[in-house]
Amino acid sequence: MKIIFSDHSEIKIKQRELSKELISKTVIAPDFIIPSYNNRERAYKQFGKLYLEVIFVKEEEILIIITAHWVEKFKKLS
Repeated sequence: MKIIFSDHSEIKIKQRELSKELISKTVIAPDFIIPSYNNRERAYKQFGKLYLEVIFVKEEEILIIITAHWVEKFKKLS
């Protein structure tokens, strides 16, 4: 699966000092995926005490990363 980073995500990754490697690990093998609006999905993977949340959209065999950030916890849908 090919991973593409949007212009917005590139800016936020630099601002938040995130690693593209961690983002890729999160979308390839997430702990949880939660549907979001507009065909987007939110992938979560725990690294230490924090979760990396990556918002992405899937188009055929391409994952387009929209943004990513650290969260302490998340609201899991039942």
